[in-house]
Amino acid sequence: MFHLKKYFDHRFDSLSQILAAFGCILLLLATGCASSGRSAMRQPLSVKLSQFKSAAIEVKSALPHDPEKLDEFKVQLESRIVAKLRQQKAFGKTFAMASSDLPAELNIVVIITKVREVDNFNRVMFGAFAGQANTTATVELREQATGKLLGSGEIEGKSSGGTVFAGTTPEAIERVADEVVRLITENL
Repeated sequence: MFHLKKYFDHRFDSLSQILAAFGCILLLLATGCASSGRSAMRQPLSVKLSQFKSAAIEVKSALPHDPEKLDEFKVQLESRIVAKLRQQKAFGKTFAMASSDLPAELNIVVIITKVREVDNFNRVMFGAFAGQANTTATVELREQATGKLLGSGEIEGKSSGGTVFAGTTPEAIERVADEVVRLITENL
């Protein structure tokens, strides 16, 4: 009887260790870091942006090889920037340059310079091990009448390290848009 108890105690300990290791692996796959963004002025603004009554947003790409969903990313970035600037009432009129024939006093040009994609498939299959989606852009603020560069900045957006429900490229694009808006509103 003593040998049987010892046998089952040993088996139970081994099973507990295996389950604990499996739980740790699942935890790593399911959790990750928070999404983040950063922005820095490369060329400080020469004027206050509050003097402009209208702003047009234009998104371009400087990528050597366009990702498959680049057009989708550009539309998402542009529409989020327009919506957030309107929400904060940063300018009297804010619109996407492509959707209007009206000239704006201020042109906000966002140039995508880097995209590290993480799609839903990779996020679900690999969880946090798929890494963070990352998008980098340059923002140029130009006076429409003269084309003069008023200032520029560097923007980066990272997705969360990823649960199986978040952490894809669209989240990184959202962080870039948020940082563009923050950079603009801090300089009104």
